[in-house]
Amino acid sequence: MEFKDVLTREHATRKFTDQRVSEKTVRKVIEEAQRTPSLLNSQPWRIYVAEGEVAKTIRKEHEEKTLANEEPHEEFDSLLNVEWDTFPSKNMATMSETLDYFLRGEADDLDQAQLKLFNAPVIVFLTIPKQSPAWSIFDLGGFSQTLMLAANNRGLSTMPAHAFVKYPEVIRKYLDIPEDETIGIGIGLGYPNKTATINNYKSKRVPLDEILKIKKNL
Repeated sequence: MEFKDVLTREHATRKFTDQRVSEKTVRKVIEEAQRTPSLLNSQPWRIYVAEGEVAKTIRKEHEEKTLANEEPHEEFDSLLNVEWDTFPSKNMATMSETLDYFLRGEADDLDQAQLKLFNAPVIVFLTIPKQSPAWSIFDLGGFSQTLMLAANNRGLSTMPAHAFVKYPEVIRKYLDIPEDETIGIGIGLGYPNKTATINNYKSKRVPLDEILKIKKNL
């Protein structure tokens, strides 16, 4: 697939089908993501994949905890308890408004999709050691993006979401993640449900000149 086409394909898929993703494809995607650069080639990431009955059970227990109004307690919570700057806050508000308009009364579909972890048949959980510098978080983000591009290049769709890591004890129960690792990111992989309206929404990007400044002369 042409790189431009891969970029165009990449957007959040909020509802997957039950179609199975082959283990061979998952392994190839992760192998390709390993080409991600990292500080001093530290490669701090570790990858844990839930599929089949394990993925179904994690989705089910997530739904039960959410319906019981259990507070999220993700392991990167300290990074979420910050005051956002005006610029990203404005972008988030714009997305919320445009998504509400796009759904026009179908917001319940979005809530239900998140409740069921988007019906993702494959969930990839990424960790870094608890003893990690901030650079490792940067590296983990780079790995995540490479993984999603690699998945799209192989015909899969992706969904990176906070919802996947809300209840880390559920993930640890089924994936045997060591206590000295922090669960950072969860990404759903699979094939999109083409009848789901929520899969047609694509968030806008700010104009290039709002984020880019090039200086040539002293």
